[in-house]
Amino acid sequence: MNLILERSLDFRQFQNLVILTFVTMMILLGMLNSVEFSSYILIELILVFLNILFLGILFTKKGLRVENGNLFVCVFLFGLILKKTLLKTSEFQEINLQKGKLSTNYAYSYDIKEFHNWEPDLNHSVTSFTICMINENQKQKILMLTKPEKTKLAINFIVENTNLKY
Repeated sequence: MNLILERSLDFRQFQNLVILTFVTMMILLGMLNSVEFSSYILIELILVFLNILFLGILFTKKGLRVENGNLFVCVFLFGLILKKTLLKTSEFQEINLQKGKLSTNYAYSYDIKEFHNWEPDLNHSVTSFTICMINENQKQKILMLTKPEKTKLAINFIVENTNLKY
């Protein structure tokens, strides 16, 4: 049983990958329309491969899967599992939800004072919800989500399909 939740990339990763995909697509289209097809075929094939790869990464989603009583955190692409990681739920009794901020800042010039004055603030933060398994002396992260309705779905899915309590 699968539960596909939300995009596996955060906002800035998604934005940067869209820009990178657009740039590589424009280079490919420019090469196809301006030079002979056979002269740079290797570069064109590499650009086609990169565009397919970037588009695939853009559409990946994270989610949960229960298989034979085991809980897995998975990365999905159009419903197909690309990666799954087993979580050992037998060592834990309950799950916990932690609310926080997921913040990304691409300001790199803090070390160089001259550049720090004119660099724009590129900080982007969203509310995040981290679902963790807890025991008396240990805690393990299950999944981090940004949408509260998807968090409720994930918690209900975990409680219904495992021995963990909320």
